[in-house]
Amino acid sequence: GCPGTGTGGGPDIQDRYLLRVRRTICRELCPPSKRGNRLLRLLSSVYKGAVMEYPFDALHAGIESQILNLPAGIPDSQAVTQAQALPDSIEKFLALGKAFSRQLRYREAIDAYTEGLKLEPENLPLLRLRAGRYLTTLQSNPAIADFEKCLSLGAEKLDSLYRIGLAHYYVGRYAQAMETFENCMPLCDDEMGIAVLYWHTLSAARTEKAPTLLKYYRPDMAVGHHTAYEKAIQVWSGITPLSAMLQMLESEEDDLEYGITLYGLLLHPDCAEKERLSQALLRRDGFWPSFAYLAAWKDWARVL
Repeated sequence: GCPGTGTGGGPDIQDRYLLRVRRTICRELCPPSKRGNRLLRLLSSVYKGAVMEYPFDALHAGIESQILNLPAGIPDSQAVTQAQALPDSIEKFLALGKAFSRQLRYREAIDAYTEGLKLEPENLPLLRLRAGRYLTTLQSNPAIADFEKCLSLGAEKLDSLYRIGLAHYYVGRYAQAMETFENCMPLCDDEMGIAVLYWHTLSAARTEKAPTLLKYYRPDMAVGHHTAYEKAIQVWSGITPLSAMLQMLESEEDDLEYGITLYGLLLHPDCAEKERLSQALLRRDGFWPSFAYLAAWKDWARVL
């Protein structure tokens, strides 16, 4: 689930940015219009084995500045400067929002998209991008309002519904999150289905209800590169022992894979070291815009 992307992250990443073939990032960060064939292009000139270029600038804002609305404290990128110099138009504010998002300056991206929406209040690309930015700054209610408006304007149903479910989860409306994810399930292929199973199962655990969608998990599901979601679901479904999965994670070097998998295990009834593991997860902030990392941060902030 693509900052969450939701992935959990920014829905404005374009195909020209190299990632290792990781649909996890693509699904969390790219709306359908940007996915092409749902595989990010590999550019051989910059592809180096297992090295992955993250879909944001090396110099980028940290999570605290974006969630707590503090100054990002980094200079404008060339892309920001160029976009700011354009005359006011839909194209300018799209470009400016995307440039800010590349620096993870999501609050400023929201402002840019809002300026564009003043020119054209029902512009679907602007609304969808702003909705994603509200979600990755944990502003759930404005995110839901924008995603619902996107749906009214003909946006892809699964793309918006999935993120509405995440928004409910982030603010603790777990029963509503469960219902939303249940409505997602008939729309899913296996790849999105495993993400929906993950978030529905965690929502159920929060409310001490039965994870009724878990019955749809099959070991042969074509999860694509949503492997982290599947690792967590393998534990919840009883296929892999929790201890074995936690041991495997000790050698996981990718922050995105680590964070999604571990967050999915923290609510498991056999997880005896939740506090220690939560802190370990929060230290692995290399991909903080992911949906799972944002959820872990929100859980941590809630207990302060």
